Amino acid sequence: MLTRHATGSVSANERLDYWNDLVAAMFPGMTVDGARDIDASWTGCRLGDFGLSLALSQRSSVRRWAGSAPQSGGERGLIHFQSQGFSATEQCGRHAALFSGDLTFCAPEEPYGIEISDRNAMFVIDFPWEALRAYGVRPGLILRHRTPSLGVLRGFIASIFAQSWSDTHTPAESEALGEVLMRLLANAMRTRQSRPEAGADLRERVLAFVEDNLANGALRTGAIAQSLGVPPREVQMVFAEMATTASDYINTRRLALAADRLRKGTRGASLSDLAYELGFSDAAHFSRRFRERFGETPSFYATRFRA
Repeated sequence: MLTRHATGSVSANERLDYWNDLVAAMFPGMTVDGARDIDASWTGCRLGDFGLSLALSQRSSVRRWAGSAPQSGGERGLIHFQSQGFSATEQCGRHAALFSGDLTFCAPEEPYGIEISDRNAMFVIDFPWEALRAYGVRPGLILRHRTPSLGVLRGFIASIFAQSWSDTHTPAESEALGEVLMRLLANAMRTRQSRPEAGADLRERVLAFVEDNLANGALRTGAIAQSLGVPPREVQMVFAEMATTASDYINTRRLALAADRLRKGTRGASLSDLAYELGFSDAAHFSRRFRERFGETPSFYATRFRA
């Protein structure tokens, strides 16, 4: 019933390519940027009309339809259900920080990106929109872990991956489990909180401000707090709840954008131009940080995407 893949099955310098091939085969248009020797694994199965997966990964940037035209057909959606670590999701200008037990919905025909923390575990559910449309499912909807019904849903999904079945389930058994999954999702839709979680509004404001000001080399906790009119301690707590710091999160976002620009081509701009555009002090600082994150220099990274 469960299919498993792990980057540890190939040589270290082939792991990122192997991971990208695997991810793209399951979700066309999806790419992953991370260390060349990324440690990641994927376990998946189908429950009726639902695809259910568990992805374990080191820190990385996931993009869908980056630099390519999205495929038509919005009859299915993706649920990202954070199990361990944290992630920051962006789609259509909307930003969402997910902690353990949170989930969000992404429309498959719209470009989106996810920044994934180290030691990350995420459930991914590929589901038919029509099955949950009546319960208020829409792209960008976020359900927080304090919703009691999410704990039940998480427990059910975790139990699927904790099993060690010796053979494949029959179609009838698979359909039955898919029906349970759908009912648990629908129940979460019915019982979602009518008021936002305390602090959620500030978190979204902080992340949106960071996104809009990445080119500012002086972007720090104090500058964010001053611009938003809140105490620096509150900004620090936003990132502490994400198990990171402001500087680490800002650096992660800058490097993700740098990788995206290098894949698409910098249109004649030098690495110094790119470094200053993204808020790095100089090209050497940018190159050093890029290599720490992706395991290769920006120049070498760019050559892999040139025709």
